[in-house]
Amino acid sequence: MFRRILIFVLFCIIAIDAQSQYDPQFSQNMFNKLAVNPGFSGMSNGINLVALNRNQWQGNLAIKTTVFSGDMPIKLFGLNSGVGINFINDEIGNFTNLSMNINYALQFELEDGVVSAGINAGILNQSLIASWNLDNLRGDVYDPTDGNIPTADVSGSAFDLGLGVYYNSDKLYGGVSISHINKPQPNFKNEFNFTSTGTFYVLGGYKHKVEDTAYELLPSFFYKTDGRSFQIDLNTLVRYKGRYWGGVTYRLQDAIIFLAGLEMKNGVRFGYSYDVTTSAIGSAGLGGTHELMVGYNLDIDFEKRTKRYKSVRYL
Repeated sequence: MFRRILIFVLFCIIAIDAQSQYDPQFSQNMFNKLAVNPGFSGMSNGINLVALNRNQWQGNLAIKTTVFSGDMPIKLFGLNSGVGINFINDEIGNFTNLSMNINYALQFELEDGVVSAGINAGILNQSLIASWNLDNLRGDVYDPTDGNIPTADVSGSAFDLGLGVYYNSDKLYGGVSISHINKPQPNFKNEFNFTSTGTFYVLGGYKHKVEDTAYELLPSFFYKTDGRSFQIDLNTLVRYKGRYWGGVTYRLQDAIIFLAGLEMKNGVRFGYSYDVTTSAIGSAGLGGTHELMVGYNLDIDFEKRTKRYKSVRYL
């Protein structure tokens, strides 16, 4: 069954003719799995809530991203399942992407872990605020008769669909997923066309308990591509007493990221990361990137979960 599911997801990935990278970037991706993989729905054995705010760079090129997601396990028609919701608002200058979707995943018990196949469906809304001053661009740069430059606010919405497969065991997790498989076109009054092409994600991690200590090593990776370019994060976290963590991430040809956080006894966790840009854009004086995460996990005592693994979120 798992092999068939994986083949199906890979087929959907191959079928996508990617044009441009659209989906937002996250540094604390190990906390934010539901935002990129619907297969994660219900894998936390409880009500799992995550809120994340990212402020990337400064000035006119600043990008502000806000995420809220929540998921929980359920028993649906006698089947182990998970449900979730995602809200992602991404502001890039005058352009805003708003994604709202619901997630469902069907879970299968394996001898050494759990595999989950998920789908998300929702609405993708894009809007453009035409608040710029174009008077000083007239001439060779700007033609006031160009119909491709809107002079009034425009927006549009379209149906959006994604797929994902996620695997978890006591020490290992991994997943593959694809967003925007239907290539939604939230056209602005049929005047300005924009096609949202898919992003393919691969993520994975491992938990290693250091013997005779209260420390754990949590290496992980996060890969994404739109078919033309790619990005990969290589991360190592150290967790102490299951509650305090810190670490560093190297994002290939882009940034070095420092992470820290803690989980309180009531289940509330806080995380912070700071991106030090190492690419050429770092010399533009745009500053670094701040990302703040707040999460909460409420354990639920489902009788059907007695055989499930307790530490599926790792952090």
